[in-house]
This record gives sequence, C-alpha cells and structure tokens, in this order.
Amino acid sequence: MIQGLKRQMAGWRWIGVLALAAAVAWLALRGLPDGRLHVYFLDVGQGDAALIQTPDGRQILVDGGPSPIALLNELAAVLPFWDRSLDLIVLTHPDGDHLTGLIPLFDRYRVSQVLDTTLSDTSSWAEAWRTVLARDQISRTIAVRGMRIPLGQAQLTVLHPGPQPLRGTAADDNNNAIVLRLDHGQISLLLTGDAESEAEADMLRAGLPLQADLIKVGHHGSQGATSAAFLAAVKPRVAIISVGAKNRFGHPHPAVLARLAAVQAEIFRTDRHGRIEVISDGRQLEVRPARKASSSP
Repeated sequence: MIQGLKRQMAGWRWIGVLALAAAVAWLALRGLPDGRLHVYFLDVGQGDAALIQTPDGRQILVDGGPSPIALLNELAAVLPFWDRSLDLIVLTHPDGDHLTGLIPLFDRYRVSQVLDTTLSDTSSWAEAWRTVLARDQISRTIAVRGMRIPLGQAQLTVLHPGPQPLRGTAADDNNNAIVLRLDHGQISLLLTGDAESEAEADMLRAGLPLQADLIKVGHHGSQGATSAAFLAAVKPRVAIISVGAKNRFGHPHPAVLARLAAVQAEIFRTDRHGRIEVISDGRQLEVRPARKASSSP
C-alpha cells in the first residue's frame, strides 16, 4: 500500500512539473512579437507613460509618470516577468509627472539608450535623472525636429522641438517638449507629450505631417492644449487622454472634450478606462481599454 502511495505521489509530481513547463512555454510564446504594433497607454495617475512594442519586438518607453510603483506595476502587467530590457526611453520633458517614475526603473531594467531634450540639463527635477544616466553610462541623444528613428516595420519621427527653443510662452517647459509621430504601414499615432498651443502653432507653421489616426492629447487635456486649429490638421479618429482620476487641475477640460467631439474623435481616458492598449497591423487600428468606462469622476 505504501509503495502504491509513493508511486501515486510521484505521478502527481510529474503532472505538476509538466503543468509548470506548459505554463512557462505558454508565457514564453505570449511574450514573443506577433508582427503587430502594440502601444500601451499606461494607467499611472496624473501623468504620462506609454510603452511601444514594435512588430519585431523592440520596446520603447515614452515617459514614466509620477509614481515609480505605478509604473513598475503597469510594466509588470504587460511584459513577461523575465523581460527586463528597454531599447529606448524617451523623456519628453523633465517635469515630475513624466520623470519621477523613471528613476528607479534603471535598477530593474536594462536600458540601451535615451532620447531627451536640453531641458534636462538645468532642470532641478532632473538632477536624479542626470545622476542615473551618468552612473549607468546610458547613451543619450538630444531630440531634434526631423530626426527619424527606424524601428523595423515602424518608425518614430521627432516633430518638436524645433531648431530654436520657444521662449516667453505660457509654459516654456511644456512647449519645448518632445512630440513624436509613430508610423506603421498606413497607420499613424501622434504622441504630443505636454505640448501646448504655442508648440502646436510652431508645428503648424513648419508645415509638418500632422495628420494621424490617433492623438495622445496634449498636457492631460489642459485647456491650453489641443487647439481647434491643431485638431483640424491632425484629424484624429481616436484620442487618448492620460489623466488621473479626480485630479486637482480639472483635466481634461470641458473645452478640450468639446473640441475632440467636434472632429468626431472617439475618446479614451486612463482615469475611466485604465490602461489602454492600441494594436495595429499597419492597416487597421484596434483600441482595447482595460475596463469599460467608469462613471464621471
């Protein structure tokens, strides 16, 4: 009887081992590139953070939000536990709601390079950022309008800042932030960071290719961004607003929501929908919110 019980227990152990191996294999397959573009607008509260996964598996993080814990939790939710590498981090500008979450990230993830602006050279917010880049000897490139970053079947293009910094605007840090255009086949996404109306006007004057299927709405839906003239040039079908629930700034502003409605853009918000995944095969665009829209905050 004892020998039979031992054989039964050994059999159950093998079943457990096989089940574990199958689970690991499934997770490994899940983590492989699927030939499509994935962009996750992460739910990090009142701030910005977006993870781009290219069709061939490259990973780019644009900003990190205000909370290291929120950022690490969001990345853990979309990346396999063994995946601890980022090909590029883009810091659009060194305000705390874009930067703070990034600092501890370098202790958890291997970062190949950084795209930054000269704003970080003098910003008090960015002192820890400068320290960690120097410590880890991270290659840093300063964004310049027209810069193209090939990503296999996809491409990032820097649309802003321009050759001359904007001075005397309502918010010079926001208006000199990095604005990116992400192209994959026939689909384009416009990532505007915290760019406000002065930066938008500068891009319009420069005659840049602004039309895009999706816009990440500027400055969390602040009234001073996402102007009617800018939206008329972009013509977005989808608008993503990265914003914290019940934030003290009143974002997104009703005027911005009205301007988005006027161009018939479908609106998704991280405060109501949580993490928002955008998927494209280069021809179609699919939006997958983590949850159905909650009631108005």
